[in-house]
Amino acid sequence: MSARWLLLVAVAWCGSAVAAEMVTVTLVGGSRVTAPLLRRNDDGVVLDLGFDVLQIPAKKLLDVRAETPEADAGDSHQHDIFRTGRLEAREVPELVKRFGEAVVLVRNPGGLGTGFLISPDGHLVTNYHVVENNTRIQVTLFRRTDKGFEKNEYRKVKIVSLQPLRDLAILQLDPEETKGRLPEPVVINDRDDLRVGDLVFAIGNPAGLERSVTQGIVSSTTRTIDQMRLIQTDAAINPGNSGGPIFNARGEVVAVACAGAAVFEGLAFGIPANELIDFLVHRDTYPYDESQPQNGVTYLPPPHQPGGPAAEGAKAAP
Repeated sequence: MSARWLLLVAVAWCGSAVAAEMVTVTLVGGSRVTAPLLRRNDDGVVLDLGFDVLQIPAKKLLDVRAETPEADAGDSHQHDIFRTGRLEAREVPELVKRFGEAVVLVRNPGGLGTGFLISPDGHLVTNYHVVENNTRIQVTLFRRTDKGFEKNEYRKVKIVSLQPLRDLAILQLDPEETKGRLPEPVVINDRDDLRVGDLVFAIGNPAGLERSVTQGIVSSTTRTIDQMRLIQTDAAINPGNSGGPIFNARGEVVAVACAGAAVFEGLAFGIPANELIDFLVHRDTYPYDESQPQNGVTYLPPPHQPGGPAAEGAKAAP
């Protein structure tokens, strides 16, 4: 028996003795490969395709996930009116099909924006500036049917909470109008694991063009504008996208679209998911007040102090 034949037998025996871990690798761009994992290090991964060996460099990797029943199902945690978790990476068309119906059009008498459902009870998130100074709000859902998309319009929309400093708002649809017929809510990312270069995509209604999908990458995770940390992306964000979700390659909401640069093409921004979660958890701090429709917070004047600067000024006046 030749030395080459002995080597092949030894390799085959080792391969049968130690089963390689089955993984699903998601590449930059959304493509996926499922195969046994031979090696993984800082340079990338090596997969066993049976008839060949596939080497994937680290810069082309988006996600590596072990193929287990728990991983297939994804992991999510239900909070009171929203859910967080980590889902399985999938191609963008699949994610759009799953969560696209949760993205809604928010219309006021002066314009329109986007929002997204976060609970089966009809709670949804949008930007504060989409509903600012308005009390009459209409929400349109787009439901997939055998004949295409069907519009469902709801006019009994309640303003729950407003946070002007973070440009966020919570609305709620009327249960009598919806009759429980709502699509699956989104899942919000709570790991703060977004990296520069990660694939993201947005769904919204730019310029009234309903259900538009745009795709790009994360340009920065630490951009600061007006003392507010934002996610910067080159995915197209235009007027009408405001308040819509920005998803990662697993279909988790990682930001809320809030602005696009009209002067410089390719600049768009979103409010990070961790700030959205903080607002949702502490929403009772920012309740909507019908007597103050322009703001969810009522500011009281400072108490009068006798003998203070104001009193001295009044005595000096002729």
